[in-house]
Order: sequence, then C-alpha cells, then structure tokens
Amino acid sequence: MTYSPLTHSQRKNTFIGMDIKLRIGKRIKELRLKKAISQEQLALRAEIDRTYMTSVENGKRNISIQNIEKIINALETTFEEFFKGFDFKQ
Repeated sequence: MTYSPLTHSQRKNTFIGMDIKLRIGKRIKELRLKKAISQEQLALRAEIDRTYMTSVENGKRNISIQNIEKIINALETTFEEFFKGFDFKQ
C-alpha cells in the first residue's frame, strides 16, 4: 500500500459508492496494514483460510457476519471502529 496524504474524513468518502464487498475488503486491508501484519498472519489469528482472506480483501467473497467478527477480533478492534466512515444508505 502506498502512503495516502488524505485525512480520515477524506478517506472515508472513498468508501461511498463502492460495492459493500469491496468496501469491507479495503477496510480489512487498511487496518491490517496499519497493524503491520500479513494476510497470512491475520488469517491465522482469525482462524480463516489464507486464500479466503485474500478473496475477501479483493472484494470477491460475500463474507458472513461471523467471519467479519473473527477478523475484527483478530485485528483487535471494534465493530464501531471497523465500520467508521461507511455509508449504508446507498
């Protein structure tokens, strides 16, 4: 991931208009990189297959709420923090 000079409020607007699977995948990747952990490490922590994690981050899987919870816990964050900036009124 490259450095982004955008502020949080500017970044949150990048999620608007994007498919929900892509938005969730981008958010997982953003938080994972912020924690400096690999996809494989996150998958192990969340007890999810590494290839599944890759497809989730790429917006190719319709992830269940149970797996979102596993990933959020593995990222040591909260649902509130994870979904900050999402616009669900689309």
